[in-house]
Formats: sequence, C-alpha cells, structure tokens
Amino acid sequence: MDFELKTGDGGGFDMKLSNNVFNALKVHSIHEGKRRARLHEKKEKSTAEKVLDEKSRILVFKLVNRGILDSINGVIATGKESVVLHGRGSMPEKGITSCEVAVKIFKTTLNEFRNRGQYIGNDPLLHATSKLSKQNAKVLIPLWAEKEMHNLNRIRRNGVLCPEVLILRKHVLVMTFIGNEGKAAPTLKEAILSEENLSKAWTQCVQMLCKLYEDCDLIHSDFSEYNLLWHESRVWCIDVSQAVLSTHPMAHKFLWRDCNNIHRVFANPLSTQTLISAFV
Repeated sequence: MDFELKTGDGGGFDMKLSNNVFNALKVHSIHEGKRRARLHEKKEKSTAEKVLDEKSRILVFKLVNRGILDSINGVIATGKESVVLHGRGSMPEKGITSCEVAVKIFKTTLNEFRNRGQYIGNDPLLHATSKLSKQNAKVLIPLWAEKEMHNLNRIRRNGVLCPEVLILRKHVLVMTFIGNEGKAAPTLKEAILSEENLSKAWTQCVQMLCKLYEDCDLIHSDFSEYNLLWHESRVWCIDVSQAVLSTHPMAHKFLWRDCNNIHRVFANPLSTQTLISAFV
C-alpha cells in the first residue's frame, strides 16, 4: 500500500511515496527537529552563561528564594559594564507587589572598569573606604553598583524620572521596569518621535540637565541618547553610576560633554554655549 504526501502542486503531477520512503522522510524530519532544538538549547545555554557567571547566578537565586524575584524572563539590554534582565518581583516593605522589574547585573571582570576611578574618587560616600582599588574587582564593582543605587535614589527624591531601586545585593541591582508587558521603553536613539514629541523631548532633556545640576547637585557624565528612555511621552533617566557631584574636579568638563551630547542628538538651533550658560 502506498501513502500520498502533499507537497505543494508537485509540478502538476500526482506524487506517491512508498512506505519506506515515507518513513525515511518522517525519521529525517524528527531528527532534524531534535537537532535544531539541541542547537537552540546550546545557544540559549551559552548566552545565559555569558550573561550570568556563577557568582551572579547565586545572587539571583538568593533573591528568588527570598521572594524578591518571582521570575526572570530574558535579556533587555547588554553593555560593556552590565547586563539587564527583565523579570517580575515584589517588595512588600515598599508597597510594591508583583511588578515588572529590571535586574541590572554588573559584570564581574575589571576589563571595562579600569578607567572608572575618575568617577568614584571624589564621591565622599564611596571614597571613604580604604579598600578602594582599581585592581580589586571584588571591591570596585560592588562599589560601582552601590554608586548607581545612591545616585538613583538621590535623583528620584528630587523629582527626576528614573527607575526606583528595590534592592541591591553586591553587584546585582533590582529596579522597577520602565516599559510595558516585557517590552522595554525605547531609548532616544531608538524612539521614532513626531515633530511635537521631538520638541517635548528636547525641552524635557534640558530641564532634566538643569534639575540634576541644581536640585540633585549631580552631573550625569554620560547624558546621551543611549541613557535616556522615552516612555509615556516623558524622558526617563537611566545609567547613572558614573554621575558625579558638582564639586568633582572634572565636573565642568563632564557637564560640557553632556550639553554637547544632547545638542548633537536634537541638532537644535540653540548652541551648546547657550545651553551651558543655563548652569552659570
């Protein structure tokens, strides 16, 4: 008995396959499906291993066991210094239950942190430690995460839109998620804005720069289209680990760079010199 296998129009011919051919094709199809699944699993495992080293995985598991994290769903963004994962979590003591969270995991190697001492050295909160060392990843990287936590808390208290910190455990920082249903809000680099929203975003960026400087006594030091999100028609500030106080020896250099960056992004007729005059 022959089996009939539909294969498109078959070139206009009736196509019939014997039992042996049909079974061979079926076995081959099953094997191919399993092979693709293995390759996908291997790729996913490789990606996960690159994202989370053993120390980071242990910290994340502890947060899950404590009930702070309910789930981890995938990678939101990757950078030179950190990886950000999407998840769900809760913090009853802060009145937060089952919300979307961003889990920022700072990489535990010094490759991208060797030149970061210039951003930490003047911070009175962190510089006080005698353990500070550019060569000691065990100390420097958790300090970098702690610096981001303090800066986020500081700017949030002063009314600047940014993620809310839920908890910090060494180099793992859990924050509220800026976005909806697992989809992260676009950066200004990615966002497609109408002329009206472009004008709004420019105004909000200038106001945010001024507020950071005047109310928070901070300079972002990396204020660019990559570290600003567009969410619900508002500009949100992220990645503030490198932000410095206005008393920092390089404060005005960083401020000039921030002003120049945002002027470049919007190509606004307002010159950088005019913009920076707002801080004088």
